[in-house]
Amino acid sequence: MFETSCFGPLLKLRKIKLASQLVHQLLMRSMKTKKEEAWFKIGNKRARFGLQEFVLVTGLNATSSEIVEMSGGADCRIVKDHFKKSGGKIMKGDVYEAFKRCKRNQTDKYKLGLIIILAYVLLATEENTLIELWWFELVDDLDLFDKFPWGKLSYEYTIRIVKRDMGDKLRNSLKEGESRCRYSLHGFPLAIMIWAFEAIPNLGKKFAKKYCDGIPRMLGWEQPKRLTSSDVVTVLESKELEVMSTLIPTEVELKEVYWKELTPCVQEEDTDSESSKGDDTEHGGEPSHSFHQHSPRVSEPPPVRHDHNIADVVRMEMEKLEGRLLGVISKRLDRMEYKIDSLVEMAAVGRFHSTTSAYDSPIHNTTNVPVSPPEVKRKEKAGPNDAMDELEKERIMEDEDGEELAGGEKSAEDENVGNETEFVEKGMSGEFCTPEKLEEDENKSTKGDIVQIESTGFDIPKGRGHRTKRKARPLCSPFTDPTKRRKLSDLDVYDPYREVDPSKVDDLNKWMEAASTSDLVPLHHCDVEAKSLLDLLNKDGWLTGEIVNEALYHIRDRALKFPNLFQQDCCILDCYFCQFVQSAHGEWQIHAQSPRKEEFKFSKSLLKYVDGSIPELGKCWKDCRYLYAPCCAIGSHWFAVKIDLEDRTIFIFDSLKSHVRKAELEAFMKPLQVVIPMLMKLHVKCDDSYSTEKFKFVKMKEVPQQHNGSDCGIFTIKYIEFLQANMDVCAIQPEYIPMWRKKLAAELLAWHFEP
Repeated sequence: MFETSCFGPLLKLRKIKLASQLVHQLLMRSMKTKKEEAWFKIGNKRARFGLQEFVLVTGLNATSSEIVEMSGGADCRIVKDHFKKSGGKIMKGDVYEAFKRCKRNQTDKYKLGLIIILAYVLLATEENTLIELWWFELVDDLDLFDKFPWGKLSYEYTIRIVKRDMGDKLRNSLKEGESRCRYSLHGFPLAIMIWAFEAIPNLGKKFAKKYCDGIPRMLGWEQPKRLTSSDVVTVLESKELEVMSTLIPTEVELKEVYWKELTPCVQEEDTDSESSKGDDTEHGGEPSHSFHQHSPRVSEPPPVRHDHNIADVVRMEMEKLEGRLLGVISKRLDRMEYKIDSLVEMAAVGRFHSTTSAYDSPIHNTTNVPVSPPEVKRKEKAGPNDAMDELEKERIMEDEDGEELAGGEKSAEDENVGNETEFVEKGMSGEFCTPEKLEEDENKSTKGDIVQIESTGFDIPKGRGHRTKRKARPLCSPFTDPTKRRKLSDLDVYDPYREVDPSKVDDLNKWMEAASTSDLVPLHHCDVEAKSLLDLLNKDGWLTGEIVNEALYHIRDRALKFPNLFQQDCCILDCYFCQFVQSAHGEWQIHAQSPRKEEFKFSKSLLKYVDGSIPELGKCWKDCRYLYAPCCAIGSHWFAVKIDLEDRTIFIFDSLKSHVRKAELEAFMKPLQVVIPMLMKLHVKCDDSYSTEKFKFVKMKEVPQQHNGSDCGIFTIKYIEFLQANMDVCAIQPEYIPMWRKKLAAELLAWHFEP
């Protein structure tokens, strides 16, 4: 009986415990707002817990359609039959005792059970709290009880704990890092915890387990452990924390009854807030949205547009600009402090001299700069001499990037691009180094470790401004020395089966020896947990969105460096693209149902994909025929799509075809089918005659299949890689996957992909 009631979803909850310390840390970060919703400041980002988020998490009815008299009840039948001596004052414990005593009348036992769920779960308070008598009168009519908006009542009661300035009280009571304020969590705090797992993916990934079949969302989480305050603080204060400002319904959730009933209420509240001038909130920034269909391990989902007043927009842009400036200033100050410290150390030991570096002028200066040879320096204890050498090398590499030779003549430096680091070491040794001598030494040093990947098949431009440049040391991977890469000259064709560079393997092994799963590893785009790289090396490890995005970036970068090997009429997108499209489709559907008939506009973030601004090294769609994108369906399965913009067809390459059911796949693909032709018409073709009819999609049948449940990520990357190289995807076989996993980890750590 309980399963068919309005509280049925609560009985399907997985093993989960309320993490009170997590809710406490969120309350410590709560913000003041005049709206009937809670806003939390997590780092420099803001997240909303409102009625929309509450309903998506709990699935409870939050409409206001039923009018019920919330008074009386003392004379109702249930009170008279089971609480004869109560005198109209019934506490939570009394209801529980009556529930245990009631054995003959199963209908009344069921009704008392509904009251217990209300008192202990949805509207939780202390044990000695009195029960509202009108609940008993309402539960006697089960149809009316099931239709009552208990979700809205629970939300309003829960939100009061935040609205009473609890955040200020907790922060003001801090002593020695701990809050001395004692309080109780009333209402439905479990909903706040589940919302936090959805809105802050790092929390869910760290402390809970996500299942893909949870509708409403609280049914998809499992969290059987108790959390400590220090563990929660560590996650909330991490630098690369992902925070979703609001939650938005998925395609499946849009069809749920609880969302359809809530939509008119949300639209009415939005209209009221727009007409109110005094309803401003202390928060800003373009909100981003959490999607239920993506895995909690997938990176940050896309933002969705909201109407802001001018002040909010200006504040948002200023905060973004301030953040970028602070980042740049911080890096510059760090470098300056390092140089000043090095100069002070050199002054203390009298290391200043009047000689100059070999790169101080357009023509090489041959001044002798006496320092210890590299072999000796490795054995000596670090000291001011090492600081001098590091500073000198850094200045040399910085000068290289801006140097131009007078008259456009080709110098000895241009002739020896592949041995720039070796030249620096010889130029700073005790010998007298000249360009002529360097050319002689080059022929003798072919067996050294200093190598450079060369691209053949097309001529490298020569002359002023076309010298091959090497990234400055601070821009290189901290784990791999770029000067140790092997030299490849047979590059007329892409070879995906080439063994990984031994030098990269050595650096990977060294990193693994000292790696801890909690460490942060700097990759090109962001810092990822060491666990993500270790999972990549594990044959049963699942690839996160950060790893997939990082791999696709290097594939784009490699295609630019070797245009003769890879397709150039295509654009490789990131794993956020499909989420942006899902978001735009949801907005478009809501807009279509709205009585306002203004022209629908896509978000600026999605349009940046079209013009090639994002992802990094992306391409404008006007110059492309194909789009390649990774997709994450039903929460934990990767597959690749190839979008043919001319044939209006989406080809699906799935390494586990039986994993996603036909109905789920159709629901997932519909936003891509609808949104892409709209984008093409408005922002690519700009032609009224271009049809916005849906693209068709075809699931490729003859594609290699994985032999386990975790290789979908690496298969997806390889599908896109082979398609861009005009190779047959049938050559992607499971026996190569372990080698490709190791190669991908080594190359990600080195920030460099071989052709």
